[in-house]
Amino acid sequence: MMQINKLNQRLFSLAPSRWLGRYIYDWQRRNQPRAQSTTTKFFRNLRQLAALEGPLSNLTKTGTLSVLVVGCSYGCEAYSLAGFLALRFLHLNWRIVGVDIARDAIGIANAARYTAEYGLGSTRDDLAKRLEARLFNRSGEEWVVVTDIRDRVSFAYGDVLSAEFRQSKNYDLVLGQNFMIHMNKASAETAVAALAAAARPGGALFLGGMDLETKVSLLAPHQLVPVDWNVEAIHEEDDMRRSAWPWHYWSLEPINRRDRDYLARYSTIFLKP
Repeated sequence: MMQINKLNQRLFSLAPSRWLGRYIYDWQRRNQPRAQSTTTKFFRNLRQLAALEGPLSNLTKTGTLSVLVVGCSYGCEAYSLAGFLALRFLHLNWRIVGVDIARDAIGIANAARYTAEYGLGSTRDDLAKRLEARLFNRSGEEWVVVTDIRDRVSFAYGDVLSAEFRQSKNYDLVLGQNFMIHMNKASAETAVAALAAAARPGGALFLGGMDLETKVSLLAPHQLVPVDWNVEAIHEEDDMRRSAWPWHYWSLEPINRRDRDYLARYSTIFLKP
C-alpha cells in the first residue's frame, strides 16, 4: 500500500498530470462529506518543530514557553513537541495544554500510554529515535511517557468554536493543525479567529492542515505573517496527505511555486504582529 501511495504522489507531482489531479481534487473537495478525524501519529512533522531553533528562536530565549495545542487528538502532536523541547531546550521552562472535542481521545492522551499503532518503534529517522528514547519508557507492548514530561503536559475538553474557548489568551505558541480541513468555510473562519486570538502579540501559530482554497482569505483579516522558512520541506514531510492527493478532500496538493499567494498558501508557520 505504501508503494502505491508513493507512486500516486510521484505521478501527480509531474506537471502533465497536475491538471487532471486538480480536476479530480476539485470534484472530491466539493462532493465528499466532511467529518472530523482523530487520525494522528508521533513525530509527524519534525521539520516544522525545528523552527523553534530557527526563525522562532526568540520564543525560547525568554526562559519560559506556553503552548496551546488545539485538536490534540490522542496527544501525539503535543507529546512530540514536548519531547523536542525536553531534548533541545534543557533550561527552558515550558508548559503545554492540549484540547480536543473527542473525550475518548483525551482519555488516551491523559493516560500517556501508547502502542505501535501510533507510529512508535519503527522509525528510521535519527531525531525521531532520540525523541522516542527521551519521551518514553518501554513497558511490554506499550510506550509510557516519562514522568518529567508527562507532568508538564495537560489535556482537557475544548471546542475551538465555542464561546468558552475565547477565554484562551496569551500563549507564546498555538498549534491548530489538521482539523480545519474537515470544516466548512464558516466554521474554519470562526476557528482561525479563535486561534489567532489565543496567541499573544509577537507569538507564533502552526496552522498546517487547512483547506488551501480558502486559507489565504481566512487568514488575511488577522494579519498573520507567514514565515518564509523551509516551506517546501515542511509541506512535503506531510507524506500521508501528500500521497493521498487528489483522491480525498483532506489531501495535500503539490507545491506550485508560481502561485501568487505562494507563501501564505503553503507556509504553516505564522507570526502574530
